[in-house]
Amino acid sequence: MRVGVSLGPGRSCAVAVSGRAVRATVTGTDPAKLITEIVRACPEPPSGIVVDLSELLADHVLRHHERLSPVVMIRVVPRAATDPALARHPDEVVERLIAHRHTVPGGHDLFGRELRPIDRGALRAVCREIQQGPARDIAVVASGSPAQPRHEREVADSLQAAMPDARISAAYEFGGHGLAAREATVVLNAALTGAAGRILDACRRGARGIPFRLARGDGGWVSPERLRALPVLGIGAAEALRLQGAAHLAGTPDCRVLLDGPRPVVGDVRRGLAAVRPQMVSELGSALVTPTAVLTRADASRASDIAFVKADQDAGELTCVGAAVSRPTAWLDEIAFIESTDELDRIRRDAQARATAIATANGATPGRADAVEVSTVAVPYSPSGTVRVRVRVAGAPEP
Repeated sequence: MRVGVSLGPGRSCAVAVSGRAVRATVTGTDPAKLITEIVRACPEPPSGIVVDLSELLADHVLRHHERLSPVVMIRVVPRAATDPALARHPDEVVERLIAHRHTVPGGHDLFGRELRPIDRGALRAVCREIQQGPARDIAVVASGSPAQPRHEREVADSLQAAMPDARISAAYEFGGHGLAAREATVVLNAALTGAAGRILDACRRGARGIPFRLARGDGGWVSPERLRALPVLGIGAAEALRLQGAAHLAGTPDCRVLLDGPRPVVGDVRRGLAAVRPQMVSELGSALVTPTAVLTRADASRASDIAFVKADQDAGELTCVGAAVSRPTAWLDEIAFIESTDELDRIRRDAQARATAIATANGATPGRADAVEVSTVAVPYSPSGTVRVRVRVAGAPEP
């Protein structure tokens, strides 16, 4: 018996799932009370609870700024932008979360080569200025940090030493590519940290000792401790969970799912997991480096060689079912430079091993996490041998 919960800004719901059957359904508004009631409604004690916060987090970002933390943004780049349009984030939903901006000269290129030594004098001045203000949620993004995070780490270490109470979100923790998407990810993470912590505390009270986890944007789950530190991982989870919930109820782990609505869309499920990519999150209208479900406009004329499932159940219930049957996951998205097929094999093995370690840290049973996606593609308009490596690892499904 497993429990899935979807928390929304208005109506929230929870279901108890056994096999392919929904055994109990509860709705409500208070997270702690909702979880307590669904546990009480279970025919037998549940083995675990998975909670989806994505709609609640998105509502906080779009409509309830007073519940979010003001963010101090630090860019580590060779030189500060001279055009005001380039000094800010292109998406207003992200920029309005930033209370103050700073630039520290430094940074690396795509392959980890230093573009400019970090300016420690400027870094000390930035630390002093932030110390004098009230904000303690700080986002740091450095050019080239996915390949070489040294400058980003030095900035974070200096900030933490100057302000032990600061909560620092560093872009290298999320990987991915593109300064705008990486900046959006760390700004949202910093802004949501306090609010997510309060929601998690309410969930813990309701769970009353039953193990509970939190849904990720890719349809997997992570531990409460991991999401408390990295709440942006929960953004965009509902769509992936709906796809997986529909596939589970249909008993078809490999299928194409139609999500009905004013604008019907379809998404693919493979081995019980939604197909995902880093992309624009539809709820926010901003691109992040964390992966979410790939959805395309429904086209009745498009042929398909896999099973087709129409998700005509209640959207909230499907999200809960998808959460209940989800698994611990991990995702890596990196750039590498190779000169031989042997080196490519080594890079793939190394990335898979690190992703497996992350999935295990997220809660997967040791030895039962497998790679469900490994892709290596050449990066266009880059030197020969430049490849983008993506690895997705998932824990084994619970019986």
